[in-house]
Amino acid sequence: MLRKILTCGLVLACVSFSGCNKDTEIGSVLQELDSFTTELVQKIDARQGTVEGIDAAQQFLDSKKSDLKKKMDVIRGARGFQVSDTTKKTMTDSITRNMTNVASLQIKYVGRSMKDANYKSKMEKLVKDYRDLLTG
Repeated sequence: MLRKILTCGLVLACVSFSGCNKDTEIGSVLQELDSFTTELVQKIDARQGTVEGIDAAQQFLDSKKSDLKKKMDVIRGARGFQVSDTTKKTMTDSITRNMTNVASLQIKYVGRSMKDANYKSKMEKLVKDYRDLLTG
């Protein structure tokens, strides 16, 4: 009897710990974030950094914001024991790379920002909204 109880307890413990690993789910979120960021940057670059490009990127960000926020909450909610060291490094690298890609738009188009206050404010809003999406 005691042996059956211990066996059942061991099986339940194994099942509960295996269900806690979020590596696959986090990997999926990071792939989606990479694709989203690439498309966001392309919307601006395809229009040579014009105001229309920033507007298109902002509209794209706004349309995907709630869905991506929910997915980013998965990453923010993951505890250390739920994520492997490899996935933690991948998360850090991916989020840093994506933040850098969006923030570098300000540097890339600094000339336009200096000449046009409206352009500058739109670019700053886009970068801030993106950063807020990632950092919560």
